[in-house]
Amino acid sequence: MITGILPVAVVFGTGIAAAAPDDNAPPPAALPAPPDRLSTGQFPGQDVVATATQALADRVDEPLFDPNLVQDFCAGIPADPQRCSTTVVDAGVGAAIGAGIGAGVSAPVAIAAGVVGAAAGFVVGIPFLPTGLVVGPLLGAAVGVALIAGPAALLGGALGASVGAIVGLTSPLPPAEVDAPGEPALSP
Repeated sequence: MITGILPVAVVFGTGIAAAAPDDNAPPPAALPAPPDRLSTGQFPGQDVVATATQALADRVDEPLFDPNLVQDFCAGIPADPQRCSTTVVDAGVGAAIGAGIGAGVSAPVAIAAGVVGAAAGFVVGIPFLPTGLVVGPLLGAAVGVALIAGPAALLGGALGASVGAIVGLTSPLPPAEVDAPGEPALSP
């Protein structure tokens, strides 16, 4: 008979030996945690936040994108930086608006394509009962809508970006601030 190792019955050949934990044994000691880790009970836990490098801790509040991205792009183009910034921003906004309008205008046709795709998915899913009758129509509808709405949104975005670029190129710029002689400079 084996005791103190496993709390289950252990089969050896033709006989059964009952194994039970020893009630008189002291509880196992907690594992010592490395100095850079937290410990809960017997198991080492996650890394301590304090062990993160200072550089990583400083990056927590940084923005996910470069706020001067448009200005950096326009610095490499031989054009007026203010005109370039206006054109780039107007083209981006126009593309977003155009993509939304393109997808919205194509909605009636996309819905019909989704219904046809769902019917085709249902037929294709019949051999894969019962999952095929659920997944087939969903995938068919998604493909049907994507085949219509995707290109419409792409075309709308391209047209919107074109219109936005034209607006950005032709819109009047605000007057530049000029420092008067004898007065302190307005900008560094």
